[in-house]
Amino acid sequence: MTDYQPILQSALTAGLIRYLSAQPLYELCNEQLTDVCDLINQCCLRIQPGDINSDLSSMCIKTTMHEETIFQYASTDNRARLAHWVRQYSNCHSASERDAHAAYIMACAVKALEALADWMRATDQKAWSHFAEPPSDWPWDLYCQVVEMQVDPNERIQALDQFVLYLEPITSLPCLINDELTPLADEAIENAIRIKGGVTSGMERNKDIVARNAAIVRQGRHYLASGMPERNIATAVHAWLKREVAKPPKQRLDWVTLETEKALSRKSIDAILKRNFVL
Repeated sequence: MTDYQPILQSALTAGLIRYLSAQPLYELCNEQLTDVCDLINQCCLRIQPGDINSDLSSMCIKTTMHEETIFQYASTDNRARLAHWVRQYSNCHSASERDAHAAYIMACAVKALEALADWMRATDQKAWSHFAEPPSDWPWDLYCQVVEMQVDPNERIQALDQFVLYLEPITSLPCLINDELTPLADEAIENAIRIKGGVTSGMERNKDIVARNAAIVRQGRHYLASGMPERNIATAVHAWLKREVAKPPKQRLDWVTLETEKALSRKSIDAILKRNFVL
């Protein structure tokens, strides 16, 4: 079971952003983390002034630990008793309905945040898996850049999917529809879906570029095998690429897409051929 204690304690001591910004992939998740931290902060502002006998930290931790069970009961309870189930599982029977709802919303937000935090930590660790230990004397910008280069887009998409999954109960439970915190969760979900779309598009663009570069390499090797002098190959491939791109859409090869229909310069062709040891 995930230990939510550090994140909850950080949230309750206004140190959450400091805790997260120390992660090398913070900038990639900045928007999602800002959204969910704002949601957590609004939950804290609602709960803290309330007259709750049980300790705030204890109530939030227990609600987070039992969030899935609470959701199962609340989503099938035709009397919309989310607050009742939060009180039962947090053992905070004096909590008002608004406080209990805020505790549940906070639990969902913390789990969403933890999904991204886990991904950031795992990617950071994987980046240095071939080293005895991560470098401690590098400039922070360089350290972050190296970790970002190791990001697997599929794993990032999975983390964003988990982020959305943990926030969705806030927007799906009928008793929270009119809660003033629900629009914050809805906005966080929409932003995460938009970012996921951008990552997916980036993956498709990268596939198109890889396919185009492979075609350039094949054509270069074809000219080389045909006996063409090496000094002429980049120019010949450049001319061939311009002809392929200029063809009507129905006559184009599969790798000529919207992303790759712009012809590259001769210098770029030369660099691709050299990088793949054609020249």
